[in-house]
Amino acid sequence: MDTSIKTIPYGVSDFVNMRELNGYYVDNTWGIPLLEALPYQLFLRPRRFGKSLLLSILHYYYDINYVDRFDELFGGTWIHETPTQARGRYLVLHLDFSKVGGETIEEMQQNFEKTCKIAINAFRGAYKELIPADVQEEMAKQTTFQAELDTLTSNLEFSSKRRIYILIDEYDNFSNRLLAQAGSVAYRELCHGTGFFKTFFALLKAQNKVIQRILLTGVSPMTLDDVTSGFNIAENVSQDPQLATLCGFTHPQIREVLDYYAKVGKFTPNCDQAFQLITDWYDHYRFSEDDDKQVCNPVLLLGFLRNCMATKHFPRDMVDENLRTDYRKLRHIVTTNGRLNGKFNALEQLVTNGSVTMKLIRSFQEETLTRPESFLSLLFYYGMVTIGEENKGKLQMKIPNQLMWQFIADFLLDGYKDACNVDIRINELADKLGDLAYSGDWRPAVELAAGVLKQTLSVRDLLDGEKAVQSALAALLSTGNAFAVQTEHRAGFGFADLSLAPRIITFPDIQYAALIEVKYLRKTEKLSDNTKTTLLAEARKQLERYAEDHGLEETWHLKPKGTVTLIRLAVVFHGEELLFAEEI
Repeated sequence: MDTSIKTIPYGVSDFVNMRELNGYYVDNTWGIPLLEALPYQLFLRPRRFGKSLLLSILHYYYDINYVDRFDELFGGTWIHETPTQARGRYLVLHLDFSKVGGETIEEMQQNFEKTCKIAINAFRGAYKELIPADVQEEMAKQTTFQAELDTLTSNLEFSSKRRIYILIDEYDNFSNRLLAQAGSVAYRELCHGTGFFKTFFALLKAQNKVIQRILLTGVSPMTLDDVTSGFNIAENVSQDPQLATLCGFTHPQIREVLDYYAKVGKFTPNCDQAFQLITDWYDHYRFSEDDDKQVCNPVLLLGFLRNCMATKHFPRDMVDENLRTDYRKLRHIVTTNGRLNGKFNALEQLVTNGSVTMKLIRSFQEETLTRPESFLSLLFYYGMVTIGEENKGKLQMKIPNQLMWQFIADFLLDGYKDACNVDIRINELADKLGDLAYSGDWRPAVELAAGVLKQTLSVRDLLDGEKAVQSALAALLSTGNAFAVQTEHRAGFGFADLSLAPRIITFPDIQYAALIEVKYLRKTEKLSDNTKTTLLAEARKQLERYAEDHGLEETWHLKPKGTVTLIRLAVVFHGEELLFAEEI
Protein backbone atom coordinates (compact mmCIF):
# COMPACT_ATOMS: atom_id res chain seq x y z
CA MET A 1 0.00 0.00 0.00
CA ASP A 2 1.33 3.44 -0.97
CA THR A 3 1.32 5.42 2.28
CA SER A 4 1.98 8.67 0.41
CA ILE A 5 -1.55 8.61 -1.05
CA LYS A 6 -3.96 10.55 1.11
CA THR A 7 -6.69 8.52 2.77
CA ILE A 8 -10.40 9.35 2.75
CA PRO A 9 -11.05 10.65 6.30
CA TYR A 10 -14.75 9.70 6.25
CA GLY A 11 -16.11 9.77 9.79
CA VAL A 12 -12.81 11.10 11.19
CA SER A 13 -13.46 14.21 13.28
CA ASP A 14 -10.25 14.32 15.32
CA PHE A 15 -7.63 16.55 13.66
CA VAL A 16 -4.60 14.71 15.06
CA ASN A 17 -6.04 11.37 13.97
CA MET A 18 -6.70 12.74 10.51
CA ARG A 19 -3.16 14.08 10.14
CA GLU A 20 -1.65 10.82 11.38
CA LEU A 21 -3.78 8.90 8.87
CA ASN A 22 -2.61 11.27 6.11
CA GLY A 23 -6.24 12.17 5.47
CA TYR A 24 -7.31 14.43 2.63
CA TYR A 25 -7.89 17.88 4.13
CA VAL A 26 -9.22 21.11 2.68
CA ASP A 27 -7.34 23.81 4.56
CA ASN A 28 -9.85 26.03 6.34
CA THR A 29 -7.46 27.31 9.01
CA TRP A 30 -7.85 30.79 7.49
CA GLY A 31 -11.02 30.95 9.56
CA ILE A 32 -9.21 30.78 12.89
CA PRO A 33 -8.40 34.54 13.16
CA LEU A 34 -11.97 35.37 12.16
CA LEU A 35 -13.40 33.17 14.90
CA GLU A 36 -10.89 34.64 17.33
CA ALA A 37 -12.33 38.13 16.83
CA LEU A 38 -15.17 37.57 19.33
CA PRO A 39 -14.90 35.80 22.71
CA TYR A 40 -18.31 34.06 22.80
CA GLN A 41 -19.68 32.65 19.58
CA LEU A 42 -22.29 30.34 18.11
CA PHE A 43 -21.45 28.67 14.79
CA LEU A 44 -24.23 26.67 13.13
CA ARG A 45 -24.22 24.30 10.20
CA PRO A 46 -26.53 21.43 9.13
CA ARG A 47 -26.03 17.87 10.30
CA ARG A 48 -22.81 16.09 9.24
CA PHE A 49 -21.18 19.25 7.91
CA GLY A 50 -17.72 19.04 9.50
CA LYS A 51 -18.39 21.02 12.68
CA SER A 52 -16.70 18.47 14.95
CA LEU A 53 -13.50 18.58 12.89
CA LEU A 54 -13.54 22.38 13.09
CA LEU A 55 -13.70 22.26 16.90
CA SER A 56 -10.95 19.67 16.98
CA ILE A 57 -8.69 21.96 14.92
CA LEU A 58 -9.38 24.83 17.32
CA HIS A 59 -8.70 22.58 20.30
CA TYR A 60 -5.22 21.61 19.12
CA TYR A 61 -4.43 25.11 17.95
CA TYR A 62 -5.26 26.86 21.24
CA ASP A 63 -4.34 24.08 23.71
CA ILE A 64 -1.19 24.96 25.65
CA ASN A 65 -0.31 21.26 25.79
CA TYR A 66 0.15 21.14 22.01
CA VAL A 67 2.44 24.15 21.58
CA ASP A 68 5.42 21.93 20.85
CA ARG A 69 3.50 19.98 18.18
CA PHE A 70 2.39 23.02 16.20
CA ASP A 71 4.77 22.42 13.29
CA GLU A 72 3.90 18.73 13.17
CA LEU A 73 0.12 19.23 13.22
CA PHE A 74 -0.28 22.45 11.26
CA GLY A 75 2.66 22.35 8.86
CA GLY A 76 1.54 23.21 5.34
CA THR A 77 -1.63 25.00 6.46
CA TRP A 78 -2.52 28.66 6.17
CA ILE A 79 -2.43 29.25 9.92
CA HIS A 80 1.07 27.77 10.18
CA GLU A 81 2.40 30.69 8.15
CA THR A 82 0.29 33.34 9.90
CA PRO A 83 -0.36 32.22 13.51
CA THR A 84 -2.20 34.49 15.94
CA GLN A 85 -0.89 35.65 19.30
CA ALA A 86 -3.49 33.51 21.11
CA ARG A 87 -2.03 30.26 19.77
CA GLY A 88 -1.32 27.76 22.54
CA ARG A 89 -2.45 30.06 25.35
CA TYR A 90 -5.47 28.25 26.78
CA LEU A 91 -6.60 25.36 28.91
CA VAL A 92 -9.26 23.82 26.66
CA LEU A 93 -12.40 22.19 28.05
CA HIS A 94 -14.00 20.27 25.18
CA LEU A 95 -17.60 19.12 25.70
CA ASP A 96 -19.41 16.91 23.19
CA PHE A 97 -23.17 16.85 23.76
CA SER A 98 -23.82 14.38 20.95
CA LYS A 99 -22.87 11.76 23.55
CA VAL A 100 -25.78 12.72 25.83
CA GLY A 101 -28.40 9.99 25.46
CA GLY A 102 -31.70 9.17 27.11
CA GLU A 103 -35.41 9.03 26.37
CA THR A 104 -36.62 11.32 29.19
CA ILE A 105 -35.43 14.52 30.84
CA GLU A 106 -34.34 12.54 33.88
CA GLU A 107 -32.21 10.15 31.81
CA MET A 108 -30.77 13.02 29.78
CA GLN A 109 -29.88 14.95 32.92
CA GLN A 110 -28.02 11.94 34.32
CA ASN A 111 -26.15 11.40 31.06
CA PHE A 112 -25.47 15.12 30.70
CA GLU A 113 -23.90 15.24 34.16
CA LYS A 114 -21.89 12.10 33.41
CA THR A 115 -20.63 13.53 30.09
CA CYS A 116 -19.62 16.82 31.68
CA LYS A 117 -17.94 15.11 34.65
CA ILE A 118 -15.89 12.86 32.36
CA ALA A 119 -14.81 15.91 30.36
CA ILE A 120 -13.76 18.02 33.34
CA ASN A 121 -11.95 15.10 34.98
CA ALA A 122 -10.04 14.55 31.75
CA PHE A 123 -9.35 18.29 31.73
CA ARG A 124 -7.98 18.10 35.26
CA GLY A 125 -5.70 15.25 34.24
CA ALA A 126 -4.51 16.95 31.06
CA TYR A 127 -3.45 20.08 32.95
CA LYS A 128 -2.26 18.56 36.22
CA GLU A 129 1.06 20.37 35.89
CA LEU A 130 -0.68 23.74 35.39
CA ILE A 131 -3.48 23.55 37.97
CA PRO A 132 -2.18 23.94 41.55
CA ALA A 133 -2.22 20.71 43.55
CA ASP A 134 -4.56 22.07 46.24
CA VAL A 135 -7.04 23.10 43.54
CA GLN A 136 -6.79 19.64 42.01
CA GLU A 137 -7.52 18.05 45.35
CA GLU A 138 -10.49 20.32 46.00
CA MET A 139 -11.91 19.61 42.54
CA ALA A 140 -11.62 15.86 43.08
CA LYS A 141 -13.81 16.14 46.19
CA GLN A 142 -16.74 17.63 44.26
CA THR A 143 -19.61 15.38 43.27
CA THR A 144 -21.11 17.48 40.45
CA PHE A 145 -19.77 19.10 37.32
CA GLN A 146 -21.06 22.50 38.43
CA ALA A 147 -19.25 22.28 41.77
CA GLU A 148 -16.04 21.12 40.10
CA LEU A 149 -16.14 23.93 37.54
CA ASP A 150 -16.92 26.45 40.29
CA THR A 151 -13.94 25.23 42.28
CA LEU A 152 -11.66 25.42 39.26
CA THR A 153 -12.63 28.88 38.07
CA SER A 154 -12.82 30.55 41.46
CA ASN A 155 -9.34 29.32 42.35
CA LEU A 156 -7.74 30.02 38.98
CA GLU A 157 -8.95 33.60 39.18
CA PHE A 158 -6.71 34.22 42.19
CA SER A 159 -3.92 31.62 41.92
CA SER A 160 -3.09 31.64 38.22
CA LYS A 161 -3.17 33.73 35.08
CA ARG A 162 -4.29 30.69 33.10
CA ARG A 163 -7.54 31.12 31.20
CA ILE A 164 -10.02 28.62 29.80
CA TYR A 165 -11.44 28.14 26.31
CA ILE A 166 -14.65 26.06 26.28
CA LEU A 167 -15.61 24.26 23.07
CA ILE A 168 -19.10 22.76 22.96
CA ASP A 169 -19.85 20.39 20.10
CA GLU A 170 -23.47 19.66 19.04
CA TYR A 171 -24.81 21.88 21.82
CA ASP A 172 -28.44 21.31 20.77
CA ASN A 173 -28.22 17.63 19.82
CA PHE A 174 -30.02 16.14 22.80
CA SER A 175 -32.49 19.01 23.21
CA ASN A 176 -33.59 18.54 19.59
CA ARG A 177 -33.84 14.81 20.19
CA LEU A 178 -35.98 15.40 23.28
CA LEU A 179 -38.29 17.65 21.28
CA ALA A 180 -38.66 14.92 18.65
CA GLN A 181 -39.19 12.09 21.12
CA ALA A 182 -41.12 13.63 23.99
CA GLY A 183 -42.65 16.78 22.49
CA SER A 184 -42.86 20.46 23.34
CA VAL A 185 -43.78 20.13 27.02
CA ALA A 186 -40.65 18.12 27.85
CA TYR A 187 -38.50 20.38 25.69
CA ARG A 188 -39.72 23.50 27.47
CA GLU A 189 -39.12 21.89 30.84
CA LEU A 190 -35.51 21.35 29.76
CA CYS A 191 -34.90 24.87 28.47
CA HIS A 192 -37.07 27.06 30.69
CA GLY A 193 -37.58 27.70 34.38
CA THR A 194 -35.16 25.66 36.48
CA GLY A 195 -34.29 23.18 33.72
CA PHE A 196 -30.76 21.79 34.09
CA PHE A 197 -29.75 22.93 30.60
CA LYS A 198 -30.69 26.52 31.31
CA THR A 199 -28.81 26.28 34.59
CA PHE A 200 -25.73 25.05 32.73
CA PHE A 201 -25.57 28.12 30.50
CA ALA A 202 -26.15 30.42 33.46
CA LEU A 203 -23.13 28.75 35.08
CA LEU A 204 -20.93 29.49 32.05
CA LYS A 205 -22.01 33.11 31.96
CA ALA A 206 -21.19 33.57 35.63
CA GLN A 207 -17.61 32.34 35.12
CA ASN A 208 -16.58 34.73 32.34
CA LYS A 209 -13.54 36.14 34.18
CA VAL A 210 -11.67 32.87 33.83
CA ILE A 211 -13.58 31.41 30.89
CA GLN A 212 -12.35 33.88 28.30
CA ARG A 213 -13.63 32.12 25.19
CA ILE A 214 -16.59 29.92 24.36
CA LEU A 215 -17.51 28.51 20.96
CA LEU A 216 -20.64 26.45 20.49
CA THR A 217 -21.52 24.49 17.39
CA GLY A 218 -24.90 23.04 16.59
CA VAL A 219 -27.67 22.97 14.05
CA SER A 220 -30.04 25.80 14.99
CA PRO A 221 -30.21 28.81 17.33
CA MET A 222 -33.55 27.71 18.76
CA THR A 223 -32.31 25.97 21.91
CA LEU A 224 -29.92 28.79 22.76
CA ASP A 225 -32.72 31.30 22.34
CA ASP A 226 -34.93 29.23 24.61
CA VAL A 227 -32.28 29.41 27.36
CA THR A 228 -31.33 33.00 26.48
CA SER A 229 -32.09 34.51 29.86
CA GLY A 230 -29.46 32.15 31.24
CA PHE A 231 -26.84 32.74 28.56
CA ASN A 232 -27.26 35.70 26.22
CA ILE A 233 -23.71 36.70 25.29
CA ALA A 234 -22.96 34.38 22.36
CA GLU A 235 -22.80 36.08 18.98
CA ASN A 236 -24.32 34.02 16.17
CA VAL A 237 -21.67 34.24 13.44
CA SER A 238 -23.22 31.56 11.24
CA GLN A 239 -24.22 33.98 8.46
CA ASP A 240 -21.01 36.03 8.56
CA PRO A 241 -20.00 36.36 4.88
CA GLN A 242 -16.33 35.88 5.79
CA LEU A 243 -17.17 32.45 7.20
CA ALA A 244 -19.53 31.36 4.42
CA THR A 245 -17.22 28.59 3.17
CA LEU A 246 -15.55 27.67 6.46
CA CYS A 247 -17.08 24.19 6.45
CA GLY A 248 -17.69 22.48 3.14
CA PHE A 249 -16.12 22.10 -0.30
CA THR A 250 -16.40 24.82 -2.95
CA HIS A 251 -16.69 23.84 -6.62
CA PRO A 252 -12.92 24.21 -7.27
CA GLN A 253 -12.22 22.08 -4.19
CA ILE A 254 -14.60 19.36 -5.42
CA ARG A 255 -12.72 19.32 -8.72
CA GLU A 256 -9.39 19.18 -6.89
CA VAL A 257 -10.28 16.15 -4.76
CA LEU A 258 -11.69 14.26 -7.76
CA ASP A 259 -8.62 15.07 -9.86
CA TYR A 260 -6.28 14.08 -7.04
CA TYR A 261 -7.72 10.57 -6.55
CA ALA A 262 -8.07 10.06 -10.31
CA LYS A 263 -4.42 11.01 -10.80
CA VAL A 264 -3.18 8.54 -8.16
CA GLY A 265 -5.36 5.81 -9.70
CA LYS A 266 -7.81 5.43 -6.82
CA PHE A 267 -10.86 6.98 -8.49
CA THR A 268 -11.77 5.32 -11.79
CA PRO A 269 -15.30 6.60 -12.65
CA ASN A 270 -15.66 9.63 -14.94
CA CYS A 271 -14.74 12.79 -12.96
CA ASP A 272 -17.11 15.08 -14.86
CA GLN A 273 -20.02 12.76 -14.17
CA ALA A 274 -18.93 12.47 -10.53
CA PHE A 275 -18.88 16.25 -10.23
CA GLN A 276 -22.39 16.40 -11.66
CA LEU A 277 -23.71 13.81 -9.20
CA ILE A 278 -22.03 15.46 -6.22
CA THR A 279 -23.33 18.93 -7.05
CA ASP A 280 -26.83 17.66 -7.88
CA TRP A 281 -27.18 15.76 -4.59
CA TYR A 282 -24.96 17.35 -1.92
CA ASP A 283 -24.15 20.90 -3.01
CA HIS A 284 -25.53 24.44 -3.38
CA TYR A 285 -25.58 25.47 0.28
CA ARG A 286 -25.32 29.22 0.65
CA PHE A 287 -24.95 30.43 4.23
CA SER A 288 -24.77 34.22 3.88
CA GLU A 289 -27.03 36.75 2.19
CA ASP A 290 -23.93 38.90 1.60
CA ASP A 291 -21.81 36.23 -0.09
CA ASP A 292 -22.98 34.18 -3.06
CA LYS A 293 -20.44 31.37 -2.66
CA GLN A 294 -21.92 27.89 -2.36
CA VAL A 295 -20.49 24.83 -0.63
CA CYS A 296 -21.00 21.08 -0.69
CA ASN A 297 -21.60 18.91 2.37
CA PRO A 298 -18.07 17.58 3.08
CA VAL A 299 -19.03 14.40 4.93
CA LEU A 300 -21.43 13.26 2.20
CA LEU A 301 -18.83 14.06 -0.46
CA LEU A 302 -16.19 11.95 1.31
CA GLY A 303 -18.69 9.13 1.75
CA PHE A 304 -19.45 9.25 -1.97
CA LEU A 305 -15.74 9.06 -2.83
CA ARG A 306 -15.16 6.16 -0.45
CA ASN A 307 -18.10 4.27 -1.96
CA CYS A 308 -16.96 4.87 -5.54
CA MET A 309 -13.37 3.88 -4.78
CA ALA A 310 -14.51 0.64 -3.12
CA THR A 311 -16.99 -0.44 -5.81
CA LYS A 312 -15.39 1.20 -8.90
CA HIS A 313 -18.77 2.64 -9.93
CA PHE A 314 -21.30 5.27 -8.86
CA PRO A 315 -23.78 4.36 -6.11
CA ARG A 316 -27.30 3.67 -7.35
CA ASP A 317 -28.75 5.25 -4.21
CA MET A 318 -27.29 8.67 -3.35
CA VAL A 319 -29.25 8.97 -0.08
CA ASP A 320 -27.26 8.65 3.15
CA GLU A 321 -29.53 6.49 5.32
CA ASN A 322 -27.98 7.67 8.60
CA LEU A 323 -28.73 11.24 7.63
CA ARG A 324 -32.26 10.28 6.52
CA THR A 325 -32.83 8.87 10.01
CA ASP A 326 -31.62 12.12 11.59
CA TYR A 327 -33.96 14.21 9.48
CA ARG A 328 -36.96 11.98 10.00
CA LYS A 329 -36.80 12.87 13.69
CA LEU A 330 -38.22 16.23 12.63
CA ARG A 331 -41.47 14.70 11.34
CA HIS A 332 -43.23 15.54 14.62
CA ILE A 333 -43.17 19.26 13.94
CA VAL A 334 -45.64 19.08 11.04
CA THR A 335 -48.44 17.51 13.10
CA THR A 336 -50.45 18.76 16.07
CA ASN A 337 -52.68 16.35 17.98
CA GLY A 338 -52.53 13.90 15.10
CA ARG A 339 -53.46 16.49 12.48
CA LEU A 340 -51.36 18.25 9.88
CA ASN A 341 -50.66 21.84 10.87
CA GLY A 342 -49.70 25.09 9.18
CA LYS A 343 -46.05 24.04 8.97
CA PHE A 344 -47.10 21.18 6.70
CA ASN A 345 -48.91 23.68 4.49
CA ALA A 346 -45.69 25.73 4.33
CA LEU A 347 -43.85 22.62 3.11
CA GLU A 348 -46.45 22.11 0.40
CA GLN A 349 -45.98 25.70 -0.74
CA LEU A 350 -42.22 25.18 -0.86
CA VAL A 351 -42.50 22.00 -2.93
CA THR A 352 -44.98 23.33 -5.45
CA ASN A 353 -43.34 26.74 -5.94
CA GLY A 354 -39.74 25.54 -5.79
CA SER A 355 -38.90 28.41 -3.43
CA VAL A 356 -40.46 30.66 -0.79
CA THR A 357 -40.11 34.34 -0.10
CA MET A 358 -39.24 34.94 3.52
CA LYS A 359 -37.13 36.77 6.05
CA LEU A 360 -34.41 34.61 7.55
CA ILE A 361 -34.81 34.67 11.35
CA ARG A 362 -31.51 34.55 13.20
CA SER A 363 -33.08 33.85 16.59
CA PHE A 364 -36.37 32.16 17.50
CA GLN A 365 -37.91 29.98 20.19
CA GLU A 366 -39.66 26.64 19.91
CA GLU A 367 -43.05 28.12 20.71
CA THR A 368 -42.79 30.42 17.66
CA LEU A 369 -42.45 27.52 15.19
CA THR A 370 -46.14 27.97 14.39
CA ARG A 371 -45.07 31.07 12.46
CA PRO A 372 -44.04 30.27 8.88
CA GLU A 373 -40.90 32.44 9.02
CA SER A 374 -39.63 30.64 12.15
CA PHE A 375 -40.38 27.19 10.75
CA LEU A 376 -38.77 27.93 7.39
CA SER A 377 -35.77 29.46 9.17
CA LEU A 378 -35.45 26.19 11.12
CA LEU A 379 -35.42 24.34 7.79
CA PHE A 380 -32.62 26.66 6.66
CA TYR A 381 -30.49 25.80 9.67
CA TYR A 382 -31.13 22.11 9.08
CA GLY A 383 -30.01 22.54 5.47
CA MET A 384 -33.38 21.65 3.94
CA VAL A 385 -33.62 25.07 2.31
CA THR A 386 -30.86 27.51 1.48
CA ILE A 387 -30.45 31.12 0.44
CA GLY A 388 -31.40 31.71 -3.17
CA GLU A 389 -31.77 34.86 -5.23
CA GLU A 390 -33.10 38.18 -4.05
CA ASN A 391 -36.22 39.23 -5.93
CA LYS A 392 -37.46 42.83 -5.64
CA GLY A 393 -35.70 43.22 -2.32
CA LYS A 394 -37.12 40.00 -0.91
CA LEU A 395 -35.10 36.90 -0.10
CA GLN A 396 -35.92 33.65 -1.89
CA MET A 397 -35.24 30.40 -0.07
CA LYS A 398 -34.99 27.23 -2.16
CA ILE A 399 -34.34 23.51 -1.79
CA PRO A 400 -30.55 23.22 -2.32
CA ASN A 401 -30.19 19.78 -3.86
CA GLN A 402 -31.79 16.48 -4.74
CA LEU A 403 -31.00 14.91 -1.35
CA MET A 404 -32.90 17.59 0.52
CA TRP A 405 -35.71 17.36 -2.04
CA GLN A 406 -35.94 13.67 -1.19
CA PHE A 407 -35.99 14.37 2.54
CA ILE A 408 -38.77 16.95 2.15
CA ALA A 409 -40.73 14.43 0.06
CA ASP A 410 -40.21 11.99 2.96
CA PHE A 411 -41.59 14.64 5.31
CA LEU A 412 -44.72 14.95 3.21
CA LEU A 413 -45.22 11.19 2.86
CA ASP A 414 -44.63 10.63 6.58
CA GLY A 415 -47.16 13.36 7.32
CA TYR A 416 -49.76 11.62 5.18
CA LYS A 417 -49.10 8.33 6.95
CA ASP A 418 -49.12 9.82 10.44
CA ALA A 419 -52.08 12.20 10.19
CA CYS A 420 -54.17 10.73 7.37
CA ASN A 421 -53.62 7.05 8.19
CA VAL A 422 -52.92 6.30 4.53
CA ASP A 423 -50.88 3.40 3.19
CA ILE A 424 -48.52 5.15 0.75
CA ARG A 425 -47.62 1.82 -0.96
CA ILE A 426 -44.03 2.94 -1.50
CA ASN A 427 -42.71 -0.33 -2.94
CA GLU A 428 -45.57 -0.68 -5.40
CA LEU A 429 -45.15 2.90 -6.55
CA ALA A 430 -41.39 2.45 -6.94
CA ASP A 431 -41.97 -0.62 -9.12
CA LYS A 432 -44.42 1.20 -11.37
CA LEU A 433 -42.06 4.18 -11.68
CA GLY A 434 -39.40 1.69 -12.77
CA ASP A 435 -41.79 0.49 -15.47
CA LEU A 436 -42.25 4.08 -16.59
CA ALA A 437 -38.48 4.60 -16.78
CA TYR A 438 -37.76 1.52 -18.86
CA SER A 439 -40.93 0.76 -20.83
CA GLY A 440 -42.68 4.14 -20.96
CA ASP A 441 -45.78 2.70 -19.28
CA TRP A 442 -46.70 5.82 -17.32
CA ARG A 443 -50.39 5.27 -16.57
CA PRO A 444 -50.09 2.69 -13.73
CA ALA A 445 -47.71 4.94 -11.78
CA VAL A 446 -49.79 8.08 -12.25
CA GLU A 447 -53.09 6.35 -11.43
CA LEU A 448 -51.68 4.64 -8.32
CA ALA A 449 -50.24 7.96 -7.10
CA ALA A 450 -53.59 9.65 -7.79
CA GLY A 451 -55.42 6.94 -5.83
CA VAL A 452 -53.21 7.42 -2.78
CA LEU A 453 -53.52 11.19 -3.20
CA LYS A 454 -57.33 10.93 -3.16
CA GLN A 455 -57.26 8.90 0.07
CA THR A 456 -54.93 11.45 1.65
CA LEU A 457 -56.68 14.66 0.68
CA SER A 458 -60.20 13.40 1.32
CA VAL A 459 -59.54 13.40 5.09
CA ARG A 460 -57.79 16.79 5.20
CA ASP A 461 -58.89 20.34 5.74
CA LEU A 462 -57.42 21.97 2.65
CA LEU A 463 -56.36 25.61 2.69
CA ASP A 464 -55.12 25.40 -0.88
CA GLY A 465 -56.30 22.33 -2.75
CA GLU A 466 -54.18 23.02 -5.81
CA LYS A 467 -50.93 23.23 -3.82
CA ALA A 468 -51.88 20.12 -1.86
CA VAL A 469 -52.50 18.13 -5.05
CA GLN A 470 -49.28 19.26 -6.72
CA SER A 471 -47.06 18.66 -3.69
CA ALA A 472 -48.62 15.27 -2.91
CA LEU A 473 -48.20 14.12 -6.50
CA ALA A 474 -44.57 15.31 -6.52
CA ALA A 475 -43.79 13.51 -3.24
CA LEU A 476 -45.43 10.29 -4.38
CA LEU A 477 -43.55 10.25 -7.68
CA SER A 478 -40.27 10.72 -5.75
CA THR A 479 -40.38 7.19 -4.35
CA GLY A 480 -38.43 5.55 -7.18
CA ASN A 481 -34.68 5.65 -7.85
CA ALA A 482 -34.62 6.17 -11.61
CA PHE A 483 -35.82 9.78 -11.66
CA ALA A 484 -34.74 13.02 -10.05
CA VAL A 485 -38.04 14.78 -9.38
CA GLN A 486 -38.36 18.55 -9.47
CA THR A 487 -41.22 21.03 -9.39
CA GLU A 488 -41.25 24.32 -11.26
CA HIS A 489 -38.49 23.01 -13.51
CA ARG A 490 -37.15 25.73 -15.79
CA ALA A 491 -37.69 24.62 -19.39
CA GLY A 492 -37.85 26.77 -22.52
CA PHE A 493 -39.53 30.04 -21.62
CA GLY A 494 -41.48 28.69 -18.67
CA PHE A 495 -41.54 26.35 -15.71
CA ALA A 496 -42.89 22.83 -15.91
CA ASP A 497 -45.12 21.88 -12.97
CA LEU A 498 -43.33 18.57 -12.49
CA SER A 499 -40.35 16.93 -14.15
CA LEU A 500 -39.10 13.36 -13.90
CA ALA A 501 -35.50 13.78 -14.98
CA PRO A 502 -33.67 10.57 -15.92
CA ARG A 503 -30.72 9.76 -13.66
CA ILE A 504 -28.74 8.97 -16.78
CA ILE A 505 -25.33 8.85 -15.07
CA THR A 506 -26.39 6.20 -12.57
CA PHE A 507 -28.83 4.40 -14.87
CA PRO A 508 -27.31 4.78 -18.37
CA ASP A 509 -29.84 2.37 -19.90
CA ILE A 510 -32.89 4.37 -18.80
CA GLN A 511 -35.29 4.86 -21.69
CA TYR A 512 -37.85 7.49 -20.68
CA ALA A 513 -38.25 10.84 -18.94
CA ALA A 514 -41.37 12.93 -18.33
CA LEU A 515 -42.67 16.47 -18.09
CA ILE A 516 -46.02 16.78 -16.35
CA GLU A 517 -48.39 19.73 -16.46
CA VAL A 518 -50.88 19.61 -13.58
CA LYS A 519 -54.26 21.31 -13.94
CA TYR A 520 -56.66 21.73 -11.04
CA LEU A 521 -60.35 22.47 -10.75
CA ARG A 522 -62.01 23.15 -7.42
CA LYS A 523 -64.72 20.79 -6.31
CA THR A 524 -67.23 23.60 -6.67
CA GLU A 525 -66.38 24.22 -10.32
CA LYS A 526 -68.73 22.62 -12.85
CA LEU A 527 -67.35 20.31 -15.52
CA SER A 528 -68.11 20.43 -19.21
CA ASP A 529 -66.65 19.14 -22.46
CA ASN A 530 -65.46 22.65 -23.15
CA THR A 531 -63.54 22.71 -19.86
CA LYS A 532 -61.65 19.54 -20.79
CA THR A 533 -60.84 20.89 -24.27
CA THR A 534 -59.59 24.18 -22.85
CA LEU A 535 -57.39 22.54 -20.23
CA LEU A 536 -55.88 20.14 -22.74
CA ALA A 537 -55.12 22.98 -25.15
CA GLU A 538 -53.38 24.95 -22.37
CA ALA A 539 -51.36 21.94 -21.30
CA ARG A 540 -50.38 21.08 -24.88
CA LYS A 541 -49.15 24.61 -25.56
CA GLN A 542 -47.08 24.69 -22.39
CA LEU A 543 -45.58 21.21 -22.83
CA GLU A 544 -44.64 21.86 -26.44
CA ARG A 545 -42.84 25.02 -25.36
CA TYR A 546 -40.97 23.17 -22.61
CA ALA A 547 -39.94 20.35 -24.97
CA GLU A 548 -38.22 22.85 -27.29
CA ASP A 549 -35.59 23.54 -24.62
CA HIS A 550 -32.28 22.49 -26.21
CA GLY A 551 -30.60 22.42 -22.80
CA LEU A 552 -33.14 19.83 -21.70
CA GLU A 553 -32.38 17.77 -24.78
CA GLU A 554 -28.68 17.74 -23.93
CA THR A 555 -28.82 17.14 -20.18
CA TRP A 556 -31.53 14.46 -20.42
CA HIS A 557 -29.97 12.77 -23.51
CA LEU A 558 -33.26 13.08 -25.38
CA LYS A 559 -33.85 11.66 -28.81
CA PRO A 560 -33.07 12.08 -31.68
CA LYS A 561 -29.41 12.61 -30.63
CA GLY A 562 -29.73 10.76 -27.34
CA THR A 563 -31.38 7.55 -26.15
CA VAL A 564 -34.19 8.88 -23.90
CA THR A 565 -37.77 9.40 -25.06
CA LEU A 566 -39.61 12.35 -23.52
CA ILE A 567 -43.16 11.72 -22.33
CA ARG A 568 -45.35 14.81 -21.98
CA LEU A 569 -48.36 14.38 -19.72
CA ALA A 570 -51.37 16.54 -18.91
CA VAL A 571 -52.88 15.54 -15.56
CA VAL A 572 -56.15 17.16 -14.45
CA PHE A 573 -57.70 16.95 -10.98
CA HIS A 574 -61.21 17.92 -9.90
CA GLY A 575 -60.69 18.47 -6.20
CA GLU A 576 -58.79 15.41 -4.99
CA GLU A 577 -60.21 13.27 -7.82
CA LEU A 578 -58.12 12.49 -10.91
CA LEU A 579 -60.31 13.66 -13.78
CA PHE A 580 -58.06 12.45 -16.57
CA ALA A 581 -54.40 11.99 -17.54
CA GLU A 582 -53.37 12.10 -21.19
CA GLU A 583 -50.13 12.00 -23.09
CA ILE A 584 -49.66 15.03 -25.33
